[in-house]
Amino acid sequence: MNRANLGPVAPDAAVFGACRPGHLGGDVDAWTAALADRGVDTVCCLLSAGEASRWKLPDRYADAFETAHVPIRDRHLPSPDRLRRALERLDAATADGGRAAVHCNAGLGRTGVVAAAWLVHDRGLAPADAVTAVENAPVPRAPREAVRDGNATEADLLDLLARVGTHGKR
Repeated sequence: MNRANLGPVAPDAAVFGACRPGHLGGDVDAWTAALADRGVDTVCCLLSAGEASRWKLPDRYADAFETAHVPIRDRHLPSPDRLRRALERLDAATADGGRAAVHCNAGLGRTGVVAAAWLVHDRGLAPADAVTAVENAPVPRAPREAVRDGNATEADLLDLLARVGTHGKR
């Protein structure tokens, strides 16, 4: 695992998952350099308001990237509206060939849910297939974290992913 837990959410994807700066060691500069080396120009922070305040994110890297903060409570699923907001930011970031990264704390649960949603929304995958793809990616994510921790059911997760619809980019 690399210090940013950085990897594309699918082969040839313009969207990457990552952990927050410093989670696996290193500092904001090293994390920023790792993302910049992959061509990332937009970062969507999924940390809760409290986490974002504690680590001063996304402000600490706002001079290096376009940023968006779409807070999601740790180990919970986002609301459909909040998930759509994250996807809108990713759509805008990648529309003209840009690359985006999405991160939570460890880059696993919340990042995994948004990554799976992006695969449903952008690539037209079925929700269950998107979850499996994210779990089996070269840098795996954990979109079932909220389910595992008893804060949602598998049906809740799959229904949420189905509700984001497809964008028609297949």
